[in-house]
Amino acid sequence: MEIIEALILLLHPIAALVIIREFARQRNWRKLSVSLRGSERAKELDNHELQGERLFRWVLIVVALAFAAKVASSLLSGEDFTIDLLMPGHFHGWAGLLGVALMTYLWNLGRKTSAEKKAGKSFVKLKQLHGKLSDVMIGLIAIHAFLGFLYLLQLIG
Repeated sequence: MEIIEALILLLHPIAALVIIREFARQRNWRKLSVSLRGSERAKELDNHELQGERLFRWVLIVVALAFAAKVASSLLSGEDFTIDLLMPGHFHGWAGLLGVALMTYLWNLGRKTSAEKKAGKSFVKLKQLHGKLSDVMIGLIAIHAFLGFLYLLQLIG
């Protein structure tokens, strides 16, 4: 049963690594946006917006997977289901919830930026805030991933 528990616990970190890679790819738009012009830029911007929508949904799924993995692992090891299973008992879990809040804010900023641009309004401040928040988040994501790795070692060890 320990192997099954370990595999269940590994689902979240493996999915999270894919999301981190996609977040890093999504941030490449900042470099591309400077060099592209015309229809090619418009196409890449549309792609950036589409991928941002998808990435937000995948982040929510990865967080839900973390909760599901914790519950499943606890049930497999004979614990009863209680609401406490859904409460993070470590810094990595609480930081993940903060990350969801920041990701939601980043997603909303991206949507507002797009809407303001399409409406012909000034969107520069929103765009800059969206970019700067993504800069901060990539650092926080790296720290969060490291803490998750340490927590995983604690769980498996």
